[in-house]
Amino acid sequence: MMMNYTMIALWGVVNVLQTYKMFRSIIIYEINRRRDKKLYAKNIYITRSDRSEIIVLAVALPMTPALMFMVHLLGDIGFHFLYDVGAFLFTCFLLYVFNETAGSYTKISPEGFEEDNGHDNKTFYPLNAIDKVTYTQSSDSEISDSVSFDTKSGKRIARFGPIYEGYPLLAMTRFRIENDRWPDIGNPEDTAQINAWANRRSTLRYFSYGKISGLAEVDM
Repeated sequence: MMMNYTMIALWGVVNVLQTYKMFRSIIIYEINRRRDKKLYAKNIYITRSDRSEIIVLAVALPMTPALMFMVHLLGDIGFHFLYDVGAFLFTCFLLYVFNETAGSYTKISPEGFEEDNGHDNKTFYPLNAIDKVTYTQSSDSEISDSVSFDTKSGKRIARFGPIYEGYPLLAMTRFRIENDRWPDIGNPEDTAQINAWANRRSTLRYFSYGKISGLAEVDM
């Protein structure tokens, strides 16, 4: 009986802490989305996970701790290794996925490309580190075509498809190819051209003719 009370308390604490973490992450996500809109006016393009993905995970996340809390509350099962440990590991996995989804972003700015996987693991590449651009046509109708960017040494900088809204980087790279220089975002004419090209028709179709290389000014 004492062990069952302990498990009720533990799952209750897990549920409370996880719910706090979830709401905190959602609030930060929404605040960041509002800031992103202001940065867009400064030609800084930030892409985050879709809100619907956050909602689905937010609904699923509390279910396991709540279920285990009710199981121990309604039945004196004490500590059950398979149920309790399995449920705890599954809860940790969902929390990991939730943090990654809510906290991850890609940032495309005049300085370069920055990516955060949601776990404070950031990578940054300047625009002039892009050397190769490769268009990949999918053989599966349910999977979209994509464009990948690599450094001179072969490191993958980014990979974009239509669902990832990576058009600004594609547009900047097209500008580099056609003008033999990277765009100056402080120049209204350059900015207007980038915004005009930041769409599927002007980017994916442009790069669909084959692999382009030899663009990099630095090697990383």
